[in-house]
Amino acid sequence: MKPESEGICSDCRLWEQKFGIINCHQALFEYNRFIHSYFKLYKRYGDVLLARLFYQDIKNWSLKNHFDVVTYIPASPGHLQARGFDPVYELYTDIFELQQLLVKADADKPQAQKNRLERLETPQTFSALPTIEQIPKNQHILILDDIYTTGRTLMHAHDIFLSAGFKNISTFSLSR
Repeated sequence: MKPESEGICSDCRLWEQKFGIINCHQALFEYNRFIHSYFKLYKRYGDVLLARLFYQDIKNWSLKNHFDVVTYIPASPGHLQARGFDPVYELYTDIFELQQLLVKADADKPQAQKNRLERLETPQTFSALPTIEQIPKNQHILILDDIYTTGRTLMHAHDIFLSAGFKNISTFSLSR
């Protein structure tokens, strides 16, 4: 679902060729100046009230799509402490019944400070919480994030669910 793509986008082809992973990703908006400014105010400056700005857009999408389990990319402890809130959780909590199934370790530096190659080479930072074992493996899992840039973050999360035995995994972000 890249705006300039018809059919399967180049990112999805890369993930399939390089890692043998096929991911069904959807995003509502193209990443542009407005979205950049929005996330700057929301995440960098901590304006948590902006989490509700896209409520109706996300809600409309959620009503057209069904998933058995909805989880999200959690903030790392360092980001959570610095911001005082988890931006991905806040973006979706009023719409989905979110289950925290992943834990994210602090990375060497934030994704926003990395170039494309550095993002793609980011090592795995997620681990599964024990509650993941209580979910039947035939459930359709949705992993939520705020921004899809290279897909590395979502694919690391995707890998955790694949390793746990899940087969039906989709990802969603507000922007791409």
